[in-house]
Amino acid sequence: MVEGNGLALSRAEVGLSQNDVARFVGVDRAMVSYWESGRRRPNARQLAALARLYRLDPEQLLHRRERSDPDALAEMLYRAENEDLDPQARLGMRDFTRFLDFYADLADQAGFDIQGCKHSPFWSMQNPQGKEDARRLAEEVRSRLRLGLGPVPDADHAAEMMGITVFRAALGEDLRTGASGGFLNHPGVGFAIVVNKSMTPGRQRFTVAHEIAHALFHSKSQGASVSTSHRNNRERFADAFASEFLIPTEGLKRFTAAYNIGAQISDPADAIRIQRYFNTSWAMTQVRLLQMKMITQETYTDFRRVRPVLLARSLGYDLADNEYGRDEQAWRIARFPRRFLRLVQIAVNSGEISVPTVASRMNLTVPEITGIVSHEQATEPDEEAQQEIEEYINAFS
Repeated sequence: MVEGNGLALSRAEVGLSQNDVARFVGVDRAMVSYWESGRRRPNARQLAALARLYRLDPEQLLHRRERSDPDALAEMLYRAENEDLDPQARLGMRDFTRFLDFYADLADQAGFDIQGCKHSPFWSMQNPQGKEDARRLAEEVRSRLRLGLGPVPDADHAAEMMGITVFRAALGEDLRTGASGGFLNHPGVGFAIVVNKSMTPGRQRFTVAHEIAHALFHSKSQGASVSTSHRNNRERFADAFASEFLIPTEGLKRFTAAYNIGAQISDPADAIRIQRYFNTSWAMTQVRLLQMKMITQETYTDFRRVRPVLLARSLGYDLADNEYGRDEQAWRIARFPRRFLRLVQIAVNSGEISVPTVASRMNLTVPEITGIVSHEQATEPDEEAQQEIEEYINAFS
């Protein structure tokens, strides 16, 4: 028999929509959906057409596993990158695909709607080219998310609002041989992003925005991609999109005008103010200012000698703990998407899965999972918080 989810996996591997498949085979899109859900089976002619489209022998298509094979999906990610990935990056990609399969399985078991995006809302704008396209499309995505011209408060949340799952894994300390991130259109979860958790927080934010570009504008022709130090037109577009998405041109102009920062910047303190406002990495901020011709190449070289954390502290900015160094332990739980953690709460509390089983699948300890799913109430009321609530009620009543 032809397994329904095997057909969905085959389609995801070549980056096609159900509409694309329907047009090729000569059926309605609903029929493709029936095949992939297992409610109907393609006839011999249709099976032969599907095999040609998915570049598989009909016999291979007949015996694809019902569930996606996480190791096969990981191999698909390796193939998406022509260069060899180091062993740690390959293991991280495997962790990513195994997590996605567990997420999909647990959601099915608990009747939980992942609300994952499987087809880009920008289907007619696939494979754009150039910085002007990147600027225009970044503005449109920001508009859809109602971000205005200010900073992106939370890049992960922005992705999740579009139905894109964000996961973190170890993808190599050295980005010359490792990977900063990757994108996969998973048959069960939909669009999913993996981010290298070994990078700085600012670089991770940039990578999330970069992979959002791949998901929204390259997924029709490429169901999987890996971002490394190798640059091609797609990578350059995604870089330009991420820069505009995180520091919009008009937003930057308004900020500099409001703070009396001139069109040409030479004082690193002004660059720090821009970096802190838009919550981007120091390196990305410098590159953006160089792109905008707000600093010269000479100033860019001078700024590379600046110690941004110390300068920010001297200017009175609050510093996060992770700015003093990378804390791998901080990503034990935080590497998982928020919606997935909510699913874990629901599944454990409803008895669908046990705490030890979840701990094993997530590579966490039993106390860590217990902390995720428990809803212990404070024994004493927080009088200060209650007083603040009452003040708000009085102010707006």
